[in-house]
Amino acid sequence: IRNYFLPFFDPSAPNDTLSVTVPVDIDIALDDKLGREFADELNQWLSDRGRKTHSVGVVLKNPEKSKHLETATMRVNNYWIDFVNLRAEEYTSDSRIPDLMRIGTAEEDAFRRDLTINSLFYNINEGVVEDMTGRGLDDLRKGIVATPLPPLTTLLDDPLRVLRSVRFAARLRFGMAESLRVAAADSRVKAALAQKVSRERVGSEVDLMLKSRDPVGAMRLLINLGLIDTVFLIPEDEAKGGVSFEGVYEKGLNLLATAHDHLCDCKANPPMWCESKRALESGAVNGVGKDQTRVLMEDEDARRLLWYAAFLKPIRDRTISIDEDFEVETKKKPRKAKRSIILKLLVDELKRPLRDAEAVDKIMRAADGFTKLVSSGSDVSALSVLLSGAHVVHGSKAPEGVKGSNIMCTMDHRIVDPDTEDDPVWKHCMEFRLGCADILRKIGPLWRAAIILSLCEQLAEGKNSELEYMIEGDVVFEAQEEITSGILANYDAFAAAIMQLGLIGIWNQEPLVNGDEIKKSVLPNIPKGPVFREVMDKQTEWMITHPGGTKENLVNHLREEFPDYA
Repeated sequence: IRNYFLPFFDPSAPNDTLSVTVPVDIDIALDDKLGREFADELNQWLSDRGRKTHSVGVVLKNPEKSKHLETATMRVNNYWIDFVNLRAEEYTSDSRIPDLMRIGTAEEDAFRRDLTINSLFYNINEGVVEDMTGRGLDDLRKGIVATPLPPLTTLLDDPLRVLRSVRFAARLRFGMAESLRVAAADSRVKAALAQKVSRERVGSEVDLMLKSRDPVGAMRLLINLGLIDTVFLIPEDEAKGGVSFEGVYEKGLNLLATAHDHLCDCKANPPMWCESKRALESGAVNGVGKDQTRVLMEDEDARRLLWYAAFLKPIRDRTISIDEDFEVETKKKPRKAKRSIILKLLVDELKRPLRDAEAVDKIMRAADGFTKLVSSGSDVSALSVLLSGAHVVHGSKAPEGVKGSNIMCTMDHRIVDPDTEDDPVWKHCMEFRLGCADILRKIGPLWRAAIILSLCEQLAEGKNSELEYMIEGDVVFEAQEEITSGILANYDAFAAAIMQLGLIGIWNQEPLVNGDEIKKSVLPNIPKGPVFREVMDKQTEWMITHPGGTKENLVNHLREEFPDYA
């Protein structure tokens, strides 16, 4: 069994122990035949004995995807078992794809691998672990990532291995052997990485790094090894645009580390707006379930997108001002020119899916929107929401005997009629609801990632700018704690108010009056053109500020707003 210990290794356990976990697949290495041949013979053996056979899939040779030999695979019970022959290989100077490849010995196969911890075998015939390099088990126990052969040779043969080394160090939270660090920082390795490795493979490794247990450590390694500019290529048209990108990766690392640390704190001591039960209750107002109300601690994919957004946010900030509206800025540009630098970097340079790139870009823009709201006084408005007890809840939460809409509004422990309520405090709460809804309708279920990003930008800036004039350590620490606590309190109140006003799922809100009704009976004289969009926007605005309001009152409102078309 190839890579014997790695699938079973628990990196959270002490380094001197090897703990058993459950693997999802097992690699069987063969020393005298191809994987497909062996799988067919195995099925024949099972058939001859009247036992159940298993369908065999074949992953064809595809060097560009790091599949240098075909692999046979079959599912047995809960495991995927891959069969592939041992191999020896030689490389040319201009490619990471082996020029010569043949069936090899176990020792040849072990030494050609990227890392010693990936070179262990379990000999099924003899029931023993075989460490052909003599270093794999020791490196596992010490928590070290190292290469079987001299690291510079290994990395120049296949430069993708430098990224795999970084990824495994982050995944397992291992250190990198000093000789490997020196080789990884060699300019020849950087040049080979740019020349010999496809951008798809680079992007795939970056994605796996950000999925790892230590995305901050992975990005820090890329920066310290001098690889960051090669991995995250600034699009050529942006690089020539006169904008300086100096220091953006270091700033991005700081923001990523702040976001990662804060999310770890939220996991240990979750604020109210990060509790799953409350999220579900808030989402019920707009009919959304668990799939759209998951908190970040339960949503691995949303966290991955947040890590992208945090690390790359300083790059976007160099090319677009927070105060500029993205839609206005790009309105008159050709479609392709409308793409932000983030879409160009992720899609064109790292070959990531467009869906991911757009999600990352949306998180950044929503974070800017939340920052503007908080900095313009909405944090005070949020406190007003909380102190007044303003709530928008699902009708199932209504007191006994109260009937009507599926949405119920309350304030100061009394029922509020959204159609007629004129209390200035309630109106102020609804203005806050409208401002938040505008952002939430664009960002959707990723709103928590955007708020975390906005919050962490303020935390990072607070650490760097507020205390420059202070010099004494204890005073600085106390003042820093006070600033941090204030920022956290503001954002916790802001996010809690969003949930209290039933805004989760507002992106799914359907209009009370559809377009045909507006044209035929509500505003029969409405002309064709942009005015129709204005009418629909007015409807959305009214529904947000009158949650649970009646259709009749909405129609009256639209006729009052547009009397010429009534």
